Amino acid sequence: MPDRGETPVSTIFTGERWSIQRFVSGFANNAFLITCIRTGKSVIVDTPANPDELIAAARATSVGAVLITHGHQDHLEGFAAVIGEFNVPVGIGADDRGSLPGPVQKLPELLDIATGNLIGAGDITLRPVATPGHTPGSTCFMLGLSPGPDAALESGTVSGTSDPRSTNAISHVFTGDTLFPGGPGRSGSPQALKQMLDSIKTHILTLPDSTVVLPGHGEFTTVGASRREHAAFAARPLDPDLSGDVTWA
Repeated sequence: MPDRGETPVSTIFTGERWSIQRFVSGFANNAFLITCIRTGKSVIVDTPANPDELIAAARATSVGAVLITHGHQDHLEGFAAVIGEFNVPVGIGADDRGSLPGPVQKLPELLDIATGNLIGAGDITLRPVATPGHTPGSTCFMLGLSPGPDAALESGTVSGTSDPRSTNAISHVFTGDTLFPGGPGRSGSPQALKQMLDSIKTHILTLPDSTVVLPGHGEFTTVGASRREHAAFAARPLDPDLSGDVTWA
């Protein structure tokens, strides 16, 4: 685990349409900057501690939104600094909005990130899906191409209801603390674990095998690897009292 004062940064993906940079700080927390290559428009996912490197990199882009996967404080320790710098709309699950630092009414704008709405930045689209379990408002964000030639090309952020999965265009999914390599995130009760498992099965394991899973801590995996690991877990009877730190093995 890196020292909480360090913020290692790496470009983890560069393609024809977008790049993804990762910033590691706090409790091995991942923050991400997704940038459209053509327009320079970008979206930030999560705001953990020590966001100076994230802010410096984002200054070279046109930030259109800050998206928060869930309301735990390790994902929000840098929120005030990031919003103070960029003053852009914020997206977080409605049930986690109370976790945002400071009065919500003082935020620039709260985006409607209900499942089915889209957040656009240039040629790229992030589709939020509600994945409750780790927290009530946990949300995953699926990255793909804009669903139409003009849907998200010129505005900083747009909302719509097209589903980029219809073209199998999803390349990455930002899962926060819902799904990690080897298992789901921590659950506070058996009911919360069941909720999270249902969320994972419904929204994540239905994506193409090659989709890269980018969690809120640690390293990455793919949907194909997660599906194979989950299949072994699902083949066994589920202990009705199971919760906490659960692994597929």
